[in-house]
This record gives sequence, C-alpha cells and structure tokens, in this order.
Amino acid sequence: LLTRSFLRCLPNAHPRKLRPTMKFSTLTAAFFVASATAFQQPAFAPRSVVAQSSTSGLHMAFESKIFETQEVTFADTKEIIVKGGRDLFPLLPKAFEGIEKIGVIGWGSQAPAQAQNLKDSLKEVGADITVSIGLREGSSSFEEAKDCGFSEEDGTLGEMFSVIKESDLVVL
Repeated sequence: LLTRSFLRCLPNAHPRKLRPTMKFSTLTAAFFVASATAFQQPAFAPRSVVAQSSTSGLHMAFESKIFETQEVTFADTKEIIVKGGRDLFPLLPKAFEGIEKIGVIGWGSQAPAQAQNLKDSLKEVGADITVSIGLREGSSSFEEAKDCGFSEEDGTLGEMFSVIKESDLVVL
C-alpha cells in the first residue's frame, strides 16, 4: 500500500525499486468503503453495503451497490471481496457520498500508508473530503504524521477523540 506521498516519508526510498508493490495500492479506498461500511448500523449501510449474517461459522459476505463484488475462497472459507483498481476511482465520490471527513485513528504499521493512499485517491478524483489523523495527546507520532503532510493547522491532524467526534467515517 504505497503512494507517492508515502514514499516521500520513507528515508532512502527509491520509487523505482518500490514500484512493483505500488500495484497493491490502486484502490484501498474501495476496500475501506466495503469493509468499513459492511458493519455499520442499518441507517448507513443501505446506501452502499448491507452486511449478511450466517448461523454456520464465520461468513464474510456483503453486498455493494457501487462496486462489483467477487466471491473467493480462503482456507475453506468463502468471502465476498471488492477487487480494486484505478479504473474504479470515478466511483469514489458516489461511494463516499455524504462523508466530509474521514478520521484515521493511530499511526501504527498500516495507518500511514492507508491514510495517505486514501487522501491521494480522493484528491485525484476531486472529492472534497478531508482525511485526518487522530493520535493520543502527546504522541511521538505527531512529528511523523507532520512529516507526511498532515497538520493541525489544516485540520488533518489532531487528538484522537476530537478527530473521532468530528469525523463522518472512522478507520481504526
């Protein structure tokens, strides 16, 4: 999950050496929409995704009215997934309809790439959606997030409970 802005945050990273892994970052946003909304309360779910339940074991299924779904089997478990791609970027504004701010909580191993990929993807399609990072008060990760282009001044970096309160969608 590497975007150009994420590469800027990696010391001594050479984009050509990392380019083969960039194919996996093509549409993390579609994954976020599918996975984050699959378990939302019913008031939100009908717009894009409806969760289904099963009485026989773990059943990872959902429906999407925006993205095409595909059934796959992993370790004898059938799952429904959304396969991403840059060709799906035009669907992002519809998928995030009604959302003005997305809060990404934490700055662990995945958040930097996911937040920057989401921010870059939304910017590319002209969506006026803010991606904001929420961290614990006094976290040493504030500086790392600032180095990657997030800031308190423009409302893209803040204390985690404030970011959660201000966000329409929260990614944990």
